[in-house]
Amino acid sequence: MFQLFKKKTSGKPKAAVFVDYEHWYYGYHNKVQMKPNVEEWLEELKQEYDVEKLYIFGDFSEPKIGTELEKLKVLTSNVVHTASTKEGVDKDFTDIMILDTIYRSMAEKNDCTVYILFTGDAHFTKVAEYLKEKDKKVIIYGVRFAFSNALKSVATSYVEMPRQEQERSHYNDLILVSLDRLRKKNAGRKPSYWKTIESVASYNHVPKNRVRTALDGMISQKYIEVISKKTGRDHEHTQLLLEVDWEQLRADGLWAEIG
Repeated sequence: MFQLFKKKTSGKPKAAVFVDYEHWYYGYHNKVQMKPNVEEWLEELKQEYDVEKLYIFGDFSEPKIGTELEKLKVLTSNVVHTASTKEGVDKDFTDIMILDTIYRSMAEKNDCTVYILFTGDAHFTKVAEYLKEKDKKVIIYGVRFAFSNALKSVATSYVEMPRQEQERSHYNDLILVSLDRLRKKNAGRKPSYWKTIESVASYNHVPKNRVRTALDGMISQKYIEVISKKTGRDHEHTQLLLEVDWEQLRADGLWAEIG
């Protein structure tokens, strides 16, 4: 009889999530010129896990990362601002606070079977080993090119971020926004292949080779066509121009008009 009033559960494994936001934010900014999409990541986790607790740590005193703070507070009440006024305190202070919170959570009674960490720092190797000794599944997310191999080796499983598809989508968006801006400014004028690469890279402060790879990808998928045009008095030069299939991009959900 009393079982009728038992709390309903999702049937998913319960998870505690700990995010080193400095690692995520600066890793994305320095390595791939992107910004974290925490909402998208959290929704992905919730598809597989019942997220019991979400902690986000970081020193938000710097202006750029500081603009992220209010957005993160919407997602969880457990946003920990790790800035310290003590002289000599640096990035390690954030790590110490994360480690302390993880160990405290283990000391308290909880039924989380999965611990999810977003960090790439080798300082977390020991705590990951400890969690596994306590029969916890340890999943670690880290920024590609800033992810300790030692940390990867002790995880139950790990994920390097951003995924290739996310990074490709990011560069596609940068290119399409630039091409859309040009067509609205100069209707009828076809953009140049090389100038587009130069313009997108310069405007967004991103590497040219990544812009070119993304542009070539959209060309191979037939979203953009390359048209060769002869120039010069004797047509001795060839200019590569771009023709964008905006309708197909919209139909496939890769483009939506802004404003």
